[in-house]
Amino acid sequence: MEPHNHDEGTAGVLAALAYIDNVGFHGIATNLTGPAPKIDRNWAALIGNARIAVAATTWPGQLDPQVQAFLTAAAKLVAALELRDTDATKGPAGELHISYHALSDAGWQHLAQAAGIAAGAHGAEGHAGHEHHHH
Repeated sequence: MEPHNHDEGTAGVLAALAYIDNVGFHGIATNLTGPAPKIDRNWAALIGNARIAVAATTWPGQLDPQVQAFLTAAAKLVAALELRDTDATKGPAGELHISYHALSDAGWQHLAQAAGIAAGAHGAEGHAGHEHHHH
């Protein structure tokens, strides 16, 4: 029974991380918190879907704080984006960016441990690598 649950959990976490890593939260936050914010009409749906992906996933218990922070920030940002109010999006965009990185880093670290891979390397250079692949 135990190993089966573990596999299922790992696949779900992997799918959610793969999804949120491709949304481009870094780029969205950089735009919205920058000097000339522009709202892309696709963002509300993208972030809404990321929120669903995270909410539908069974995360390991110790990641619960990161999961909740991400869901809360995502909900706030979607609400602000739907108002098309760039002032209202600033705070939530910054919050979502931070909570996204926290959740992504913790999630990948969890998977590394589950796979028996030392997660140190990801923590050290993961952030630098992260920043570039968002456009």
